[in-house]
Amino acid sequence: MSHRIRLALFAALTAVAVPAISYADSAGTVGNVEAVTLHEPGSDNYGMFNGSVTIKEKTGQKRDYKWGGSLCPGREMSANSINLLFQALQARKAIEVTPNYKTGNGNERCLTGFKIANR
Repeated sequence: MSHRIRLALFAALTAVAVPAISYADSAGTVGNVEAVTLHEPGSDNYGMFNGSVTIKEKTGQKRDYKWGGSLCPGREMSANSINLLFQALQARKAIEVTPNYKTGNGNERCLTGFKIANR
């Protein structure tokens, strides 16, 4: 078998053996809703992001998850989901939130969903 054929065979077998890249959402760290920020279309910030939720993780670190705008294009939250985040903010002592996200522009965490659970 020639050297060229062996290389071609090796390349073909390697391509089949490499696992597919996963584009699944990442799970953030569980915590409590600390703040919810919304920007309306008249805001100068609306073009950057439409809104964000700040999660206070169990370690005490606060982390923002944004949606919409140029930082998170195509990552919109429904009015119902935003309402659930406000409810979780009101009941933050009793409710834990686990955010799901995809990395957006500027390495921002773009909220794609969340899990809400009783403490």
